[in-house]
Amino acid sequence: MPKKIYKLCVSYDEAGAELRQHLADRIKLLGLDGAPVWQASFRDMQADDLPPGDGVVQIYPVFMQSGWTVTEALPEQLSAMYAERGVSPEFEFKPVWGAGEDVMPLLTVRDALGKELGPGTSLLVVAHGVVGKDLPPEPFAFLQKLRAFLWPQETDMALAYFGASPSVEEVFPRLKGNRVVVLPFLIGEGKHMREDMPSPELAEKWGKELEILPPLGAFYLQKAREYWGRERSGISAKTRD
Repeated sequence: MPKKIYKLCVSYDEAGAELRQHLADRIKLLGLDGAPVWQASFRDMQADDLPPGDGVVQIYPVFMQSGWTVTEALPEQLSAMYAERGVSPEFEFKPVWGAGEDVMPLLTVRDALGKELGPGTSLLVVAHGVVGKDLPPEPFAFLQKLRAFLWPQETDMALAYFGASPSVEEVFPRLKGNRVVVLPFLIGEGKHMREDMPSPELAEKWGKELEILPPLGAFYLQKAREYWGRERSGISAKTRD
């Protein structure tokens, strides 16, 4: 008899709730079976948020990077909560959202960035780093995919980290463009957006114009809403004709 399969989308906190809901909707759409998708927040997870434990629980981490929370803390927390129920499901962890396994967000972001990046413009992706540990692979992989997909491919791009090297201060002087577009490799608004973005003073010091985009998760949702809004408007117009 086939094992029952349940799906669970987990964000770090409610700042990622909108992207978590979006991912859950896409999973339902692509699954074509109408099966429910559970949602939870790591920081305030409750037993009622979790699917039954009599099968395989597929976990979709709505995180940008595969750090300690995803690889250690989340599995431990889930195991403990299911143990309180007296069950021990099989966990199947999917790649974090920031790994770009779903090509649609990458293509949406690529198309939106293509309108932001013109001649004389550099792209700076800024991600969360961990001092004393290996840097997470997802930001670098994301930048490599952009290099492959963006046109023109000669666009100047660089990667910097919060709290690790290379830092924004180290990378900024090496950017070739007179205008720098910063894309935070983050799910949503938070401390890094408020306190750690490149400053106008830094840009002025190196004679550059500065534009800071919304965090990647929010930037993608914004552009996806704009796209589907236009699509729905177009369909409605054609229907009326």
